[in-house]
Amino acid sequence: MTQITLNVNQQPQHCVSPISIAELLALKQLEKKGTAVARNNNIVSKSQWSATYLNHGDTLDIFTLVAGG
Repeated sequence: MTQITLNVNQQPQHCVSPISIAELLALKQLEKKGTAVARNNNIVSKSQWSATYLNHGDTLDIFTLVAGG
């Protein structure tokens, strides 16, 4: 296993590689429903989260829906 650094929502995050998008979201305790992820400025389909492994230096933008009135 290797330590990598990601840029998640403009903040550095250190984690152990290999790690998929789905695993990272689970670590961050984010629900799949209402969440969207862009990796290096490309939207990743939810169906690909488990198969998309992250690399050192990747940039992730994680978007979550917020209900309000």
